[in-house]
Amino acid sequence: MALPSSKFIGAGTPVAVSGGVLVAPTTATLPVGASSPTTGFQPLGYVSEDGIESKGERKIEQIKDWNADIIANLQTEHSVRFGLTLYAVWDEDVLNEVFGKGNVTPGAATATNGKLYTIKETGSVLPRRAWIFDMLSENKKMRIVLPNASISQVQERKFVSKELAGFSITIEAFKDDFNNKAYRYLDDGVLKTV
Repeated sequence: MALPSSKFIGAGTPVAVSGGVLVAPTTATLPVGASSPTTGFQPLGYVSEDGIESKGERKIEQIKDWNADIIANLQTEHSVRFGLTLYAVWDEDVLNEVFGKGNVTPGAATATNGKLYTIKETGSVLPRRAWIFDMLSENKKMRIVLPNASISQVQERKFVSKELAGFSITIEAFKDDFNNKAYRYLDDGVLKTV
């Protein structure tokens, strides 16, 4: 058992280069490790100060005998899901994730307006995608990879002058071909000395 030590603690701060949240088709090559390349993944810009919240659950049903003693715990549900708020509401990549790529039509900028996006809200099911959450705390790195996930909830933030517009989303992870819903990679940042 580890004794209390500050070398085992850290925060979930986004990696500055990528912004912390990246997405790609499920056919993309998944990174292995906390800092391997993320080829083919697109960053989705700023995330709110609330960060990324793990919302997964494990539900157990307790079975009792005639004497009301618990004799078994049966797992009835397990989920891996994450919630976050994306702020880049004028970013085409974010719009494609939230509304579906076929529902976002970009137009060219003109002399009278900037690049105009036309968005159709059709209620079509959003596709499954691969997601990466990259975090850094001092020299420590953490990467969570969801190889087969989709946005299951979208809630738009209110439009007011004292808050940024944004999309609060929930991402639900499903099993991949290897029966895994998520991969977590943690690098403690301690380099081996020779």
